[in-house]
Amino acid sequence: MPMKTNPLTITYFIPLLATLFATLPAEAGRVIFISVDGMRPDAVDVLGPEGAPTFHRLRREGAFTSNARTDKVYTITLPNHTCMVTSRGVVGSEGHNWISNGDPKLGQNLHRNRKSYVASMFDVAHDNGFATALYASKSKFSLYDLSFDASMGAEDKTDEDNGRDKIDHVVINEDTSALMTSLLSDLAVKPADLTMLHLRNCDSAGHAEGWILATGTPYMEALRKVDGLLGQLIAGIEASPTLKGDTWIVLTADHGGLTATKGHGESKEHENFSIPFYTWGPGVKAGTDLYSINTSAREDPGKENPAYTQSYQPIRNGDAGNLCLSLLRLPPIPGSTINSAQDLTLGDAP
Repeated sequence: MPMKTNPLTITYFIPLLATLFATLPAEAGRVIFISVDGMRPDAVDVLGPEGAPTFHRLRREGAFTSNARTDKVYTITLPNHTCMVTSRGVVGSEGHNWISNGDPKLGQNLHRNRKSYVASMFDVAHDNGFATALYASKSKFSLYDLSFDASMGAEDKTDEDNGRDKIDHVVINEDTSALMTSLLSDLAVKPADLTMLHLRNCDSAGHAEGWILATGTPYMEALRKVDGLLGQLIAGIEASPTLKGDTWIVLTADHGGLTATKGHGESKEHENFSIPFYTWGPGVKAGTDLYSINTSAREDPGKENPAYTQSYQPIRNGDAGNLCLSLLRLPPIPGSTINSAQDLTLGDAP
């Protein structure tokens, strides 16, 4: 005998179920966070759409600024990358306090240096059950593997215990073409939810010959090379049924650089502290200046690099860690001070 259905039950439960499913969070996509070491944003303008088609595509299809900022005090590699992954400034009681720019020595890590645990975007993603990965083109990035491994990573107290090793997969290779091949191979088979990619090309060329913004110089050819690698990455994303339409790119730099000195350590120089910040992916407002859609939370700094105490902050590379987590619908990094409210908006992206 067929079971009878009470019309009142249907009337009651259908709206209830609709409300329930409407309040459930949509499945998070994936984020690829990219640092182009030593990238001056104005170099993209010099190359133009023909010389840098991928960067110009990211501008056309995403939200970006060519006037983001490094840390206030330091314009060198490891301190600024640590700002990115921890969403903290470098110095002070709330800073991550890592000022060294070489390969970590035996026993060195972020927590021992600061004398307290320094959480990262890898912590939050990993502890919430998300897969994490780091692809870096400088050996000094072993700092993050050492700081967040099974021995030094914090105990996971978020729901299910996923262990202390916060970065599931680490690849370090100075050959950026080979590094990209490794990343593309992994994305095709088992992509991480949160991936960090570091590309050294521009920094290496700048230190060798200077940050010379003229056609054919080693620096501009290095940026052209990076543009091609990014083109490969986007092609890989779009060829994957898993990744296409469900992946964000967040791209910035650790510093710019100077033509005359072949360096970038002078933190008061505009060419050193001015960096790009590009975002691309589902819901990102296309062809938009990031400052124009963040007027209530950020302010274009003009030619300055304001102190962290200023009420309206510029967009900084340190925004990246908490932005990546917000795209994954995850909470901010514990102890973070940059974008800790996760109020940097990209349009309709989460």
